Amino acid sequence: MTTTTFLPDQLTGSWNSLSSSQTGNTGQQMSSRTGVFSPVSGNVLTQLLPLVTALLQQMPQQQQESTANAQINLSDGETHILQGTHIADSKGNIPTGQTLSVLDGTNADQRLSAGDTLVISNAAGNELSRKTLTTNDLYDLRFRENMVKTANSLREGWAFNENLVHIQGGELTRPETRTYTASNGSASTETVLERNNYWEVVQRGSNRYLLMRETGPTGQPVKPSEAINDVFNNRQNYAFDCASPMRLLNLKATLDTIGADDFDNKAGRLQISSWYDQHDSSGFDGGFSTKVRTAQAGEINVDGVSNLKGETALFDPNKGDALIPGSAYYFDLPGDNKSSSQGWNAVYLGRNDNGSYRFWSSSIGNVDVSFGENNWFAQDSFKGYYLGAVNANPNVARLQNWDVSRSV
Repeated sequence: MTTTTFLPDQLTGSWNSLSSSQTGNTGQQMSSRTGVFSPVSGNVLTQLLPLVTALLQQMPQQQQESTANAQINLSDGETHILQGTHIADSKGNIPTGQTLSVLDGTNADQRLSAGDTLVISNAAGNELSRKTLTTNDLYDLRFRENMVKTANSLREGWAFNENLVHIQGGELTRPETRTYTASNGSASTETVLERNNYWEVVQRGSNRYLLMRETGPTGQPVKPSEAINDVFNNRQNYAFDCASPMRLLNLKATLDTIGADDFDNKAGRLQISSWYDQHDSSGFDGGFSTKVRTAQAGEINVDGVSNLKGETALFDPNKGDALIPGSAYYFDLPGDNKSSSQGWNAVYLGRNDNGSYRFWSSSIGNVDVSFGENNWFAQDSFKGYYLGAVNANPNVARLQNWDVSRSV
């Protein structure tokens, strides 16, 4: 019996018919035009098709596996924060020669994400340790990265004002008194002293706040993201004490970490006043995860001046204090707990090549500080002050709770 099989002509793309009797029924046919042998056995084709299909299916997986564990190209900002959080000791010292790299995880997305592997090596290139990065690590990193980036962009920041908050040129000719609902649900009164398109300065008893407006001049709703950005983009229109900018930086870093949509949905009607935080029961942590230790009177003596009871204790790595880029700290002036110069809040930016420490503080800007031998007394900038035991770190739980869209 003669079997006819159709083969594609490699030159014309047409189909040629050959019979098995022409090939001696060997299971192969040779095209008279091309001289190319082609398999024709139905059994062979049946066996080959599943193999070819399986190989094609494996190709994307093999390509993904080839990029997994590839080294990720880190930005300068990412490297700086990872060094500060995973290599440096609590004094901010990075051991000589130690370097880090990050290997891509199984998602092979070539960007920092949970599941990537952080590898620390010595000067000879030998691996010292490795760690799988978690979701908490990523939120911590992004918040710190945004804190440092923003602080570095602010120069001197805002003008200083002893009244905590002030809108430049926003004074009302006649202050307005109105009622509001306090946090305990009771009706109270407040006085509006100043106003611009996004904010009002209100007096509630002895407390003064920069309160976000509910609606703008034309009646449109005010978004928290727009109100915060106005404070940063138009710094000449505002003035603060040295504590309120820490709260503002916390809100700005939160906004830049999770995005405007989630920030607007969670932030509510913002109130700014020193370290006041309206979003949890702690009241005065500035929105950070904050730890503070205080000292008994006379525990600290700087240039012959002793601290008062209740002033901050001296920064001490042996008691859990640590200098990490993107965290906020406090320089305390011993013996002074009343004047406007009693202390300076500052964001730590990192170590300089000469060993000094770089901070940012509002109305001052970036400032390089050296400390005394075996103590935390400032020697040049902030001389007469000591670094207090205040550690204000990212509130990772809040960041994750607010970030509904999972931006990180």
